[in-house]
Amino acid sequence: MDHVQQIVDRYIAAWNETDPARRRELIARTWTEEGTDLDPLLAGNGHDGIDAMIEAVQSQFPGYRFRRTGNLDAHHDRVRFTWELLPEGWIPLAGG
Repeated sequence: MDHVQQIVDRYIAAWNETDPARRRELIARTWTEEGTDLDPLLAGNGHDGIDAMIEAVQSQFPGYRFRRTGNLDAHHDRVRFTWELLPEGWIPLAGG
């Protein structure tokens, strides 16, 4: 599960990285070139598409950061986890 945790941590880091070169490096370490990131509202195909998707979300929500909020649920080649988008520097209350 440590390997899966590392991938998820890089995934979240890529979504939070605003420096284009560092974000592209995280994307390359997290997805294959043929990889897809699919969301109900957006989709990114390949490194270029995923980068464009992240950049669009960052421009829509400047100053916000993603964080994982729950445990990982991994089975075969899939992993599921919950996340939230918060203003940078926001500290959640206990239990939230």
